[in-house]
Amino acid sequence: MLFGPFEKYVRPYRGRILLGALAIGIGQAAAARIPLLVGDAVDAIPTADDGTGLNAIQPYVIYILAMALTVALGGYAMRMLLGYSSNRIEYDIRTEYFAHLLKLPLSYYQQHRTGDLMARATNDLNSVHIFFTYGIRGIVDTALGLSFTIGYMCYLDWQLALIVLVPMPLFMVVMIRIAAIINTRYKAIQENFGQLSNFIQENLSGIRVVKAYVQGPAQNAAFANLNHDYLDKNRDYIRTRANYRPLSYVIASLCLGLNLWFGGKAVIDGGMSLGAFVAFNAYLTQLIRPIMYTGWVIDRTQRALVSMRRINEVLADEPEIQDRGLPPAGERNIEGHIEFRNLSFSYDDEEVLRGIDLDIPQGTTLGIIGRVGAGKTTLARLIPRLVQTDSGQLLIDGVPVDQWHLETLRNAIGYVSQNPFLFSNTISANIAYGAADAEAGQIHTAAEQARLRQDVDEFDEGFDTVIGERGVTLSGGQKQRSTLARALIRLPKILILDDALSAVDTHTEEAILGHLREIMRNRTTLIIAHRISTLRDADHIVVLDEGRIAEQGTHDDLRKNGGFYAELCQRQELSAELETL
Repeated sequence: MLFGPFEKYVRPYRGRILLGALAIGIGQAAAARIPLLVGDAVDAIPTADDGTGLNAIQPYVIYILAMALTVALGGYAMRMLLGYSSNRIEYDIRTEYFAHLLKLPLSYYQQHRTGDLMARATNDLNSVHIFFTYGIRGIVDTALGLSFTIGYMCYLDWQLALIVLVPMPLFMVVMIRIAAIINTRYKAIQENFGQLSNFIQENLSGIRVVKAYVQGPAQNAAFANLNHDYLDKNRDYIRTRANYRPLSYVIASLCLGLNLWFGGKAVIDGGMSLGAFVAFNAYLTQLIRPIMYTGWVIDRTQRALVSMRRINEVLADEPEIQDRGLPPAGERNIEGHIEFRNLSFSYDDEEVLRGIDLDIPQGTTLGIIGRVGAGKTTLARLIPRLVQTDSGQLLIDGVPVDQWHLETLRNAIGYVSQNPFLFSNTISANIAYGAADAEAGQIHTAAEQARLRQDVDEFDEGFDTVIGERGVTLSGGQKQRSTLARALIRLPKILILDDALSAVDTHTEEAILGHLREIMRNRTTLIIAHRISTLRDADHIVVLDEGRIAEQGTHDDLRKNGGFYAELCQRQELSAELETL
């Protein structure tokens, strides 16, 4: 492939890039013609002072101006064509990269650092952009510049050209070796930059913890070590890159010295005209620029190759959870009947759920309780296919969950995670996040149902209040109620509350549940909780222990059984009585 790892993104703009390369070629051809015209003009100057000197060189002046204008127009066309293409290629890569990140499963983000993924979307992508803006131009410019210049030098005196260009093969061998070193060292820099980005991102996200535990000095020291490692890798990279210009300068100077010696001797001996020597020397001067430019081109090309391969590493990771070519929503709607049939699930080699059998009729409420790590959240995540089990173990309305189109499935589900996440936007926008067409009245109703309306009314800007990143300006309870309102506004057929009321007090919880009872009447609801008061009115309750269903039944049945649920119920009732004393 002509463009290697960039081929996919270059293909739509190949015509513009080729036209840009053609514009470079036209400009280089015109520029390469100028020294020959100057040499001919020198030879055309009469030695006698008969007043015809200016007339003799006038045509050459016109030709040179015409060539200069051609160079200028070619340069303008090249910048317009390649500039447009580079911006579009950058846009396409960034768009695909972001869309791909959204398709990857939750497990991917447990195995890959956010900072590194961000570094690929910013620093690496910038290297690709620079390459397409200047690198392609540099490659074509250098290649054509060397070709035209060496060609005209051979045209003027091929023997002298061979002598003058003797150092060039050695120069190219050294450049190729340096390019390989540059590739390795720049890759190490980019990987280290990803670690730095991730470290900064984690500390900013967890700034409250850092301050609360007085870990500023310790984090500064850890960052200093990472930063020093980054500095060392850049120092190695710069040490390698620093060889380019001095080596280019030495080679160019050596070529000039050989030309002055052997070319000057040829003029003295009468084997070369003065005009030809002037033209040859001008070509050699032109040759210096592409020689010195070669180092920059190699450097930028290697950077872009490393960066594009790093981006492609992410794009090559196929999402585990896919639609498998199923049609989108439209033919059938989800009603909400959920079945778990001897379901087992593992994260890598660790089994989290074992032999789960449950039938949750449409419109009923299932309560789930158990110790930490019992598999409650995993069970909830399986329903919207945030994680995926084997086909046939989980069915929605009698259809294996993996046979529902993801858009259809997830549009029918309102999921409230135990770790509420809010965007740095208005409260109104956060509530309406999953329902873009929601009107103000619907937003207010959802907030009322989640017992958030009174809190919002106390803010100066009301629903237009912009909250901080991750909802940092809200309390834990307010964040949970905001995400609950976000789920309720969608009027989902299946509502999943994963410990969604843990941060609210019992009084607020009871008020929220009072609203939810009416809402849940026609919806299949799964409520995961640690408080018995949250689950008391559920139609059916299961107790998970080490991934298995240890107990199940109604609230009254489980209280009589004397198991884990009964013990927990007694402890929480005793705790509530002590609080009232």
